[in-house]
Order: sequence, then structure tokens, then C-alpha cells
Amino acid sequence: MNTPILQKLSFLFLLLISLSQISLAQKQAYNWYFGDDGAGLNFNTECKVTVLNDGNFIGIEGVAAISNKLTGDLLFYTNSECIMNKNHDTIPNSNLIPNGKTITQVQIIEKPGSNSIYYIITSEIQGFSGHFYRYHAIDMTMNGGLGGILFKDSMLYNSPTTEKLTAIKHSNGTDIWIVGHSYNTNNYLAFHVTPQGINTTPVISSIGKVHGDQSTASAVGELKASPNGMKLAAVTLAVPNIELFDFNKSTGQLSNLITIPAIAGYDGLNNPISNLYGLSFSKNSKMLYATQWISSDSACKILQYNVTSNDSIQISNSRKTIFSTQNKNLYSLKLAPDERIYVAQNQTKNYLGIINYPDSAGLSCNYVDSAISLGVSHSGWGLNNLMEYDYYCKESTQPSAIDNPLETKMVQLNPNPFTDFAILHFNNESTKKYKLKIVSMIGSEINLPYEINSNQLKLMRGSCPNGIYIYQLITEDKIIQTGKFRIN
Repeated sequence: MNTPILQKLSFLFLLLISLSQISLAQKQAYNWYFGDDGAGLNFNTECKVTVLNDGNFIGIEGVAAISNKLTGDLLFYTNSECIMNKNHDTIPNSNLIPNGKTITQVQIIEKPGSNSIYYIITSEIQGFSGHFYRYHAIDMTMNGGLGGILFKDSMLYNSPTTEKLTAIKHSNGTDIWIVGHSYNTNNYLAFHVTPQGINTTPVISSIGKVHGDQSTASAVGELKASPNGMKLAAVTLAVPNIELFDFNKSTGQLSNLITIPAIAGYDGLNNPISNLYGLSFSKNSKMLYATQWISSDSACKILQYNVTSNDSIQISNSRKTIFSTQNKNLYSLKLAPDERIYVAQNQTKNYLGIINYPDSAGLSCNYVDSAISLGVSHSGWGLNNLMEYDYYCKESTQPSAIDNPLETKMVQLNPNPFTDFAILHFNNESTKKYKLKIVSMIGSEINLPYEINSNQLKLMRGSCPNGIYIYQLITEDKIIQTGKFRIN
């Protein structure tokens, strides 16, 4: 065989190896730790979610955990104040920001081109603690593979900053942008991270409102990027609204500001009727979700916006309230490896909420409150603040299983898809206490006929057209089972 053909075959072989490695990579988000008493989640390759209770830090707000990108095994986690290794022991000399556990966001990124060095980026408390943006490095080859401090407290930005931090993959597929916001200015800061290190001279985009107020509460609130890296959104706890931007992954510039008004205002000192805190895009980057901590009717809400139009009026008018409660506070939102968005609740509640189908509009996104019991643990304000990776463990027409003995287990609806009828079988349990709700993929409720007999429910299509629908089984105003089905 001649040399050019051999060269082409070698190139194709190396390309296939590279693609195979990419398809196996990006499992960095497979372990989460959060809250003040050991709460956590594990996502395995089958998207089965296991509740963890072995965490070992106080994580009131911003927290981050990172796992091996190939295996999904935990490496370390942090609350900006300390760093814990995979054995849940403190990494020596890892004291970082005093009271850092109260900062909205912290970031962990793998150094481009390295398989062992990770950067941790920390902020300061509400623009006044004097720590500014700093970066620290962990080397996983130290301490017998448990990781150690390579260096810490390097200054990234030597001026007051907000508590906002996110990270976005560069357009070249290797480098990373770290994005934050300075305090008492309207400057977004994008720091370019390359295999050579972090460029501490940021790309500055002076755009949007000034993040600053008398109470300093406008330093609080999440900054999130869309999974495709093309959009950024930010909220503030004080003087609240949602600001949406286009992000240039090549230059680090923000542009095309769209301001989405809050339902009501808050000046940081008086009239606390519209705090905004959490943000997340859906997997397809078309839907944006926000948590409204306090609203004019004294309710906490999850809001949904369709951001595909790039038109401020259309986006504002697309707002849907997918959940409202006066019984708890709702904080961080985080897109997980199983494609669902998890919702942090306040420290008196040992549950997480879940948006099961975030790409779907309106009520068809299927939010389930108190979806996962954390046992004796609590979620606090924050969840896992890693950047949005482009790997998801599994796509499914049903919500992924949850390893939680407190959940009611039922047989899935069969057959699925169906033409005339399908059966929901209950596990030796009376069906009389349950109500059935059917929602279309555009969010409208559908009335399908059904029959309940002993321990099964027979769902009939009636005159319902072909399509995909969501069912919910409800008892005592609590959704205890949900799923998708198709009528052919």
C-alpha cells in the first residue's frame, strides 16, 4: 500500500480515536455536593440519580464539585471557603475565602490541555469583602492522587466584583472563557483561559445596568450561559430584572442586550417584592428559567421564557409561571446531566424540585415540587456551579429513575406508544386516592377518559389527536408520578 493511502488511514484512525474519546468525555458534572449538612446527588451513565448524604462542608450558597471527565468519579468539591477531596477530607492548605460559603457562585474548570490541573475561581462577598476575583490551582497528581494545592490566591481582577461567575467553552473547542461582573459598574469581564494559563486582562463589555446599590444586594444572583455558549443571562437580588445577551465565543464580547422586566421592583432596602436569584437555560438553549424569591403576591415563583425570538417584547410576553408557592423559598437552578433542571429550596426543606422537560413550553415542562427527598439533608441556596457541558448521560421519553426509597414506585404506563388505551399498574396499592392530569406539549390541560379498577388505571385516547402528552398522578395536591406518552 502506498504512503499517501497509509497516511490517510492513519489520520482517519486517529480521528476515530479522538471522536471516541470525546463521546466518552464530559462527565465532570456527575457528582454534586451542596447545602450545609452533606447533601449530594450522583448521576451514573444510565441517568439513574442517587441521593448522597456523605458531603463534608457547609455550602449555604455557591458550591461546585467536579468529577473525572472519562469515568465520572468524584475528584473534589468546594464552597469557596475550603476544598474537600473524594474521600471528603479537607485538602491541606485549602483555606480560601473566609465566609466564602455565602457567595452566590464559584467555578471549577479543567486547565485546557491538562488532565490533572484544575482552576478554582472565587469571588467576594457582595462587592465589599476585598477579595475580588481570585484563582487557585489543584494538581490531582499530588497527595497520592487525592489532589493538592499547586497555588492559591492569585489575583484575577483587582477591583470590587459581584458574586457572579460562569464559564463558557471557546469557539476553538479547547480554550475557556471565565465570565463575571465588576461591582458598581456595568462591566462584564471575560477572562481567556488557554493551555498557557489564565489571561488576567479581561475582555470588557460595558453593557446593561450597573450592578450596585445601597444594600449591595445587587451583587447577589446568578449568571448563567446557555449550553451552546451563545447566550448569557444575569439576575440581581436587588433592583431586579433579567438581562439577556448574545455572547461571542471567539472574542468574549457581550452584545444585543434584552431587558426582561421583573414583575415588580425592589430597591435593596425597601419594598422587598421581587428578588430574583436563580437562572438556567434548557438543554436546547431555547428556554430560560428564573426563580423569583419574593413577588408582589408574597409568593415564590419559577418563571419560564422562550428566548428564541431575540425580540424583547416577544420574550417578555412569553413568560409563564410554572410554579408558585408561599410555603418555601426557591433559589438556584441547575441543568443536570439527565437533561432536567433541579431547583434548590430553602434550608428548612429537605427536598429538591425538578423541571422534567425544560425544553417544553409552559406547563408541559412538567415541574414537580419536592421531587427528591434528601433524607436528613437540605439543599440551601446553591447547586453545582460548573459550566454547562455538552454531554448528557441519556435521552429518554420518561424521567430518569431516582434511587429514593421514599418515592412511590409504580409500573410505567404500558403500552407506550398506544393507539386506543394504555394501563397504569399500581404496586398493590389502591388507586382511589389518585387524580390523573394530562397536559399537552404546548402546556394546555387535556381531558382524556379513564377508568380506575382496583390496582390499575385504564387511560383511553377518546377523540384525542396523535401526539406526545404528559401525565401526572396527583394525591393531596402533590404530584407523585409523572411521565410522557405518545398516542399514534
